[in-house]
Amino acid sequence: MLYLRICFDADGIGDLRNELRQTHRAYLKPFAEGKESVRVVQAGPMCISDSDDTNLGSFLIVEAPSFADLQRFHDNDPFTIGGVFGEVRLLRWDRHIGN
Repeated sequence: MLYLRICFDADGIGDLRNELRQTHRAYLKPFAEGKESVRVVQAGPMCISDSDDTNLGSFLIVEAPSFADLQRFHDNDPFTIGGVFGEVRLLRWDRHIGN
């Protein structure tokens, strides 16, 4: 099944996000390469505007066997463990258009 992970950063965590970025990317790598039962289909930071690349959160499309698998994937992300996110939405996505 497909899921969306939409995470908005907590206030004032810019430095923390930068500190954990490499660890976060290393964590995501096997999931993006299809080496795990959970697969990251698309991922990246959400930015403030077209002219401001400041990150305000993270957006992922994830394929997982179950919501519980998605939750485990999310809970073990260094950004989650480190407290980067202030608001998190994990949602099943019923894709109608696209491949």
